[in-house]
Amino acid sequence: MNERFAASCEKGMLQLRWTPEVLITYDVAVRAARVLKGLSGGRVLPLLVDLAGVVGLTPDARAGMNAYRGFSAVALIGDGPMGKVVAAFSRRSLTPTAYFTNGHAALRWLFEQCTRAGSPDRAQQTER
Repeated sequence: MNERFAASCEKGMLQLRWTPEVLITYDVAVRAARVLKGLSGGRVLPLLVDLAGVVGLTPDARAGMNAYRGFSAVALIGDGPMGKVVAAFSRRSLTPTAYFTNGHAALRWLFEQCTRAGSPDRAQQTER
């Protein structure tokens, strides 16, 4: 586990969990992306992100996260004000991204995105 996040890859899905009270800077976001890329073995996989510990994101981190294309889809799970902030800025992401307050719904959405991969009518960013 990194001092600011924990990352894993299980059954073809990447997972990222932020530690409590973390401020995500550009450097921290890049470090997380590099760890996730290493775990993916060069494959473009879906990502499940737990936002429970996030207290803030810098503007550079937001821009970098929206521009990164290393994931097939991203499901964000949160239930506080920061989760809603992340959901709002993630609507500009180049990757299909959705915000959820329920982990089961997030996993179901990621599964749907994986089955639609390559389809021209891939789901747009939504809040669920």
